[in-house]
Amino acid sequence: MIARIAALDLICPQFAAVTAWILRAATLAIASGQPLRLDPCVLLGAPGVGKSFYAHRLAQAFGVATLTIPMNTVTDRGTWFSGLAPVWRASAPGKIAQLLLDCSCASPVIFIDELEKSSPINPSETPVNVLHSLLEKENAARFTDEFLEVPIRADHIIWIATANDLAPLPASIVDRLIAFEIALKPGQMLAIQRSLFDEANDATGGLFATPTDALLEQLMAQTPRAMSRLWPIAFGFACVDGRRHVTRTDLAQAEDILRLGREAKGQIGFLSGIVPPAPPPAGAEPRKTRSRD
Repeated sequence: MIARIAALDLICPQFAAVTAWILRAATLAIASGQPLRLDPCVLLGAPGVGKSFYAHRLAQAFGVATLTIPMNTVTDRGTWFSGLAPVWRASAPGKIAQLLLDCSCASPVIFIDELEKSSPINPSETPVNVLHSLLEKENAARFTDEFLEVPIRADHIIWIATANDLAPLPASIVDRLIAFEIALKPGQMLAIQRSLFDEANDATGGLFATPTDALLEQLMAQTPRAMSRLWPIAFGFACVDGRRHVTRTDLAQAEDILRLGREAKGQIGFLSGIVPPAPPPAGAEPRKTRSRD
């Protein structure tokens, strides 16, 4: 597991501080003969820097059960996390209890994507509130699901969250998180570009030759998110031409399809080519139309 986590520096160098933090904790756990324990953390940074990509790869490296929670889809007061009491028709255990019941490990990974973007129907009952108990080890050791009504040991869960901004979150939640600020550095981009190409190429069965550094350097302005979408489209252009290598022209055509670097015109697709009728000449009588019965 340590080797898998350490290898993340090769494909996600911008997260080196996070990887090093985990490796130190794992080394301490081995030395002390104790289970690996990690405080809840949040990967904080601008959209497109690879936060979700890294979180998913990190969860795979741990080799345990994983639950992904897209926070922007959680609209209730927190029953998604903590279950719904049996008195309600739609009662059921929450996702946390169900995960612990289903998996064979006490330390599954729970990945909360876009932590600050919950959209509760009732703003006074935000689902973030239930995290006050789950992110605090003492409380999580006696976490009670509303459906099961039995205390559950949830204090070994590994929590990884992502966010663009912590300002919308209560200070009491932020205080429970170790925040790692993620920013892309120019010296890291080449390694990131290579890893994104390799991942996209693996999905094709390795059809395409590795691009030169000179070609990758021309793409430095694109975010990792954009590049993960760009390569498959560029592969398609290369295939149509019967090639097994990607050219700058392929990438430029892919950029054009994704409208990277250009502002959208705001036109509705199938109406965008319609030319409006010319205005009538000055002084012309307005055209009369007959009504239909």
